[in-house]
Amino acid sequence: MRPPRGKFSSDLIWNAGAFGLSALIGVLLNVLILRTHGASALGVFNQAYALYILLSQLAVGGVHLAVQAFVPRDLQAERRPDVQLTVALVLGTVTALVVMAFAWLLRDLPGRWSDSSGVGDAFPLVIPGLLFFTWNKVLLSYHNGARRMRLFAVFQLLRFVLMLVALAVLVALKRPAHELAALLTLAEAGLLLVLLPATLPHWRPLRVTGARQVAREQFRFGNRALAGNFLLDVNTRVDVFLLGFFLDDRAVGHYSMGATVAEGVMYLPVLFRNTINPVIPRAWHQGGAMLLGKVVRRNRRSFFRLLAPLIALTIPVLPAGMWMLGMREEPLTVWAVYTILVAGVALTAGHQPFLMLFSQVGRPGTQTLFIAGIFAANVLLNLALIPVLGLLGSALATALSNGALVLLMDHLARTRLQIRP
Repeated sequence: MRPPRGKFSSDLIWNAGAFGLSALIGVLLNVLILRTHGASALGVFNQAYALYILLSQLAVGGVHLAVQAFVPRDLQAERRPDVQLTVALVLGTVTALVVMAFAWLLRDLPGRWSDSSGVGDAFPLVIPGLLFFTWNKVLLSYHNGARRMRLFAVFQLLRFVLMLVALAVLVALKRPAHELAALLTLAEAGLLLVLLPATLPHWRPLRVTGARQVAREQFRFGNRALAGNFLLDVNTRVDVFLLGFFLDDRAVGHYSMGATVAEGVMYLPVLFRNTINPVIPRAWHQGGAMLLGKVVRRNRRSFFRLLAPLIALTIPVLPAGMWMLGMREEPLTVWAVYTILVAGVALTAGHQPFLMLFSQVGRPGTQTLFIAGIFAANVLLNLALIPVLGLLGSALATALSNGALVLLMDHLARTRLQIRP
């Protein structure tokens, strides 16, 4: 099944614009923290951010993936998906409150792990944001599943805009470095205040027919998908976690500056992923393995031809951008970290947008196995290379783990879905 060309192209353009601006704001956030509070403060912030990302996936409990998979199915069957959103918000609220309670009880642990008082002081400030994040994640997944990509793109961008605004306020108020982590909670709360009213025209919350069956289905799907989704997001921050264990906050700050710029470029495959994700279950339900195989092969080649050279071109351009943004601290280290990380993404650019392939066709167990393999490769490589090569060893380990992504995706697609990717 080929989606309407105009719709697919329009979705891609909106996502490209939103993700491009989000990436730029993400870099600006790190530059501002670096220039106003120094490299150590940036290291503290990114370690707190990494913990927040980790816990946020536990808080949402995988139900957003159920929404993203089941909304297209319901629409395909000409059923209103209102109950999917209502049930997911209830389930997500319960799991978020449980995770928040445990996080608060263990709030001293992150500071002891990283031997950093700054991380210990910053971590409690992100815990309230977990509930707001859960609600926002479910609401955005509802719109993504329904292919309301303009709305989805605008609100994804708004999250970063609100983070920048919150940072500016905290800096203007001359708040201490560890309190900068509060911007994560403030941004999610602000996003919810706008996203919820914007969702109401597309959602009838009192239509709960079949809620018990939907809850069971979402709970089963979420439980099976949780480990994979948790590992997926932890995998994007495991380098920061392990660097925080081996090195000091200042070194983590230098690494995270290069990694944040690289993360901006990594949004390119993500925007293609957000656009192709709703197409995958429709192809699977309409034409099975044969049709899905055609969709994957055609788009994988197109994605690689477009993304690989585009990503590679950013490597020689970065030094000029660093100079314009006033990034004067350890510029060669930042550039080297960036170069290694984005090279790994460029070489696997055709596969990156299909990272959620197995989840989108209703195989959360296979998705978990897939992500666990990538995560294991990343952790083992980081543990082996950081003691030898320091910051560059972590970047190299993360880049090499993308090879596991390609090998595992191709193998599991053939053996579990009977498609040739």
